Amino acid sequence: MKIMPYEIFLIMAIIVMFLVFFFILNKLEKAKKFDSELNRKILHIGTGICGVSLPFLFKTKISVIILVLCFFAIIAIVRNLKNTGAKDVLETKSRKTWGDVYFVSTLAFLWIFSSDDKIMYCLPIVILMFSDAFAALIGKFYGKYKYDTGFGTKSLEGSIIFFLSTYILCSNFFLLFSDIKNMNIVLISLLISTLTMIIEAISWNGLDNFFIPLYVYLFLRLNLQKDTVDLVNRLILILGLLTIVYLNRKKTTLTNVAQVGSLFFMYVVTVLGGFSFLLPPLMLYVSYYHYTPKVKRQEKDSLKGLLTIGFLAFFWIIVGILLERKSILNIYIYIFSLYFGIINIIRYNASHLTELTGNKLNKKLIFISIIKALLFFIINYAILLKSIDLKIILENIVFLIAGILLYTIFIDKIPENFFKNSHGGEKKVFFTTIIVFICSLLLLIIEYI
Repeated sequence: MKIMPYEIFLIMAIIVMFLVFFFILNKLEKAKKFDSELNRKILHIGTGICGVSLPFLFKTKISVIILVLCFFAIIAIVRNLKNTGAKDVLETKSRKTWGDVYFVSTLAFLWIFSSDDKIMYCLPIVILMFSDAFAALIGKFYGKYKYDTGFGTKSLEGSIIFFLSTYILCSNFFLLFSDIKNMNIVLISLLISTLTMIIEAISWNGLDNFFIPLYVYLFLRLNLQKDTVDLVNRLILILGLLTIVYLNRKKTTLTNVAQVGSLFFMYVVTVLGGFSFLLPPLMLYVSYYHYTPKVKRQEKDSLKGLLTIGFLAFFWIIVGILLERKSILNIYIYIFSLYFGIINIIRYNASHLTELTGNKLNKKLIFISIIKALLFFIINYAILLKSIDLKIILENIVFLIAGILLYTIFIDKIPENFFKNSHGGEKKVFFTTIIVFICSLLLLIIEYI
């Protein structure tokens, strides 16, 4: 679509105003007039206001794409300027972040996919502008109850403010700009504020600037037309998972943030795939601590390891949506069964202080791990898949045995030092996920032959 002449003028005017705005913030940063975090949040809100105004200023998509490319160029120049202090407006020496890049990327994504719908476009940006800024500032200046995310420290006060401000923004936004009935406004606002608060808590290096608006956009696409019963069910799902996570908090080796991440993960897989896709991860989450060897003084498992498992699960759910869901459910059960078997080996080795040496090829350990993986698979298969297909069952048995054997063989070839200084067993989980992915991919290929 051809750019209108006045839009060229608007692009130039916005760039000039932004440069002036940035120059003022840079001067304030050098003069130490405001706290550095406050300066960055002023930039955050100012950029957000610019983003929200775009649908009211521009008519063509290409014009805003050009504007976004100009902003990327400005960011690249600022980040590479030496001895000017300009980069300090974007990040501190103690906290490296690419939040500015993610923010601009978000504006581009939302503009391309939803600029014609002002609710879909504006609400994700408004939440990111204000809720994130309020949470960061309250957490910095008034936060007393800190928690470690594995990527840095955040505060309980900041998370609560994020929830409250998001709820207020959503409810008022829907009241003013939509015809959604009041009960649905309350439910949708509660769902968005709860889940975006979790995303903000588990994001790192500024990725909340991308994850939060992306999730809000997808949530609105999938839920605005839902009836009240569906929304109530989703709220009950969150409350149910929250109850399970809370009751299980002392019977898990996950960090607190990883437990919250587990809640979010189980909610999303249920929404995407249905309740059938909830049972395998829920069973793994609840049972691995009780039915694998105990480890004394174990280091808590980190969020990064959980995300690795989560990304693989999401991958297969998306494949299932694109292909045949029933057949993918079998693969989905398989990956969590194999994880369960390999976790048994990892925890046994840790409990015997072998650091994955000495007992790696312990035949009894391998046999017990295979049996546990098979039992995990059979229980889930019997509950979730009504019909019995002996061919599929035999294929899964063979690939579970193969996966565990592959893990033990390859782990024997890796030097001991490779896994040292790995926070929360992250490298072990990454390596396990590679094995699980390869085996699950081969299993899918075999099933389709």
